[in-house]
Amino acid sequence: MTTGRNRFYHAFVSIKAQQIRPGPLYHGTKPVRDPAYLRFIKRLPCVACLRTSWIDPAHTGPHGIGQKACDLTCVPLCRRCHDLYDANPRLFAERHQLDISALIERFNSFYQTKLEGKAA
Repeated sequence: MTTGRNRFYHAFVSIKAQQIRPGPLYHGTKPVRDPAYLRFIKRLPCVACLRTSWIDPAHTGPHGIGQKACDLTCVPLCRRCHDLYDANPRLFAERHQLDISALIERFNSFYQTKLEGKAA
């Protein structure tokens, strides 16, 4: 049972919320999906242990429950290293002395030159 005071409070909070933040709270952009890039990443060795089998593209960008980061932020990791990375990305990068952002930039650059070579 709602009292008049509760109705007034909920209406007031609703109006205040609309004044402070019109529209949705989060204006996200759709992440890039590129299956060809994922296949390219899977052909590379693991960046941590250099293993060449069971390679997974590990999404490194910001992501949460039910959503993945952009495919262009993937790095190649074997399944074991991928699990360790997912458990604690920062610690994993420190232990293996990896500069993830530099790796991503290098892989993207290499992928683009590979695409341009196919087009030429």
